[in-house]
Order: sequence, then C-alpha cells, then structure tokens
Amino acid sequence: MLNSWLDNIYGAWFLPERTFRALRERPVLWQAFGVVGLLNILEVIRRSGASLPGMVLAVLMGSLGWVGLAALLQLLAFCLGRATPSFAALLCLTGFAGLPWLLLGPAQSLGGVAGSLLGFAALLWFVVWQVRAAAVALDLEWWRLVGLIPLAFLGGILALSWLTSGIAALASLG
Repeated sequence: MLNSWLDNIYGAWFLPERTFRALRERPVLWQAFGVVGLLNILEVIRRSGASLPGMVLAVLMGSLGWVGLAALLQLLAFCLGRATPSFAALLCLTGFAGLPWLLLGPAQSLGGVAGSLLGFAALLWFVVWQVRAAAVALDLEWWRLVGLIPLAFLGGILALSWLTSGIAALASLG
C-alpha cells in the first residue's frame, strides 16, 4: 500500500500525464487525502509552528477546499454539457496535483529575490498541475481549462457588482 502511494507521488511529480490517467481510471482516495493532509500539515508548521489544533484545523479546511474544488469542477462539467467524471477521480487527481505546493516552503526559506522567484515558480507549477489534472479528469484539452481561470475571476467581480447593485436597488425601494 505504501509502495503504491509512493509510486503515485513519484508519478505525479515526474510522469503526470500517465499517472493522472491511471488515477482517473482507478482513483485511490485515501492516498489523495494523505497528500492533501500532509500538504496542509506542513503548511501550518511552516507558517506558525507545530500545534495540534492548528494542524487539525488546517487538514479540515484544506479538505473542505479540496472537496469544494472538485465539486465546482464537476458542476462546471455538467453545466458545459461534458460527461461528468467520477467525483472520486476528480478528488484523487486534484489531490495529487497539489504536490508542487511542497516546494513553496523551501523556496521562501531562501529569502530575497531568489526565494520570491522560486516561490512564484512553485505556485505556478501548482496551478499548472491542477489544470493538467482537471483536464485529464474532465477529458478536456488543458488550454480550454486555462481560459476558465480568468473567466472565474471576472465572473466573481461581476457577481459582486450585481450583488451590490441589487442590494442598493432594494435599499432604495424602502
């Protein structure tokens, strides 16, 4: 079991396309949860030191965000008329695609311009892996998903604008 987990971690780092396709066919949720949990525990240790309540909260919040991302991707696939992938596959792929986040701490520990640039590179790698994993899970070309990133931000800004305008209009009625 541990060998399989380590093989999948290695594959997600160095053979992502093949590994993501294999995980889409046979998702291993406990392994993906292990990756997400480990990433969140290491992040809280890096930021604020080792405290058990902080680690538990980080794992819970990270898991919630992870499930939320997978649910959002599944809803997007449904709304766009794509065959909805299995939720387990989406969870598994986006979980393993989070591995580049591990590089953020070491990059930032360098400090200075080099640390900032390497940290930026780690974040960029993280985003690229998330897009690649989602593309494999949704059976889409990666470049189609890249277009969703700015659209999501613009849609969020538009939704906030409509919300504030709607609240202002309702307030003016009274």
